[in-house]
Amino acid sequence: MTNFHENEEIQYELAVDLRKSIDYVNGVLFITDQRFIFEPKNMHYQRDILKFNITDINDIDLSEVLGIVPNGITIELKDGTSNTFVLERYNMVECQDVMQTVRGLMQFT
Repeated sequence: MTNFHENEEIQYELAVDLRKSIDYVNGVLFITDQRFIFEPKNMHYQRDILKFNITDINDIDLSEVLGIVPNGITIELKDGTSNTFVLERYNMVECQDVMQTVRGLMQFT
């Protein structure tokens, strides 16, 4: 379980798949007012927790994982790496809402 910083507020807790090349890692994505934290489910062989700060984000955009519908978000970090999170329960409105919230947080950090 993730330890959150003091005064860190969770904005979203989402069931997602993290795309890693051709593999997908199922888990939970916490988006706080300070960080992104992805925790894989225990049964997956890739169990590394992925964490990065909002201040490390260069850009966020909708992602059409299957090339048809925008069912995910892609985060590009300032170091050039990117991470695509596919929402398990596709909801275009939720993807848009997440993007808008993160963009707002990026402006205040």
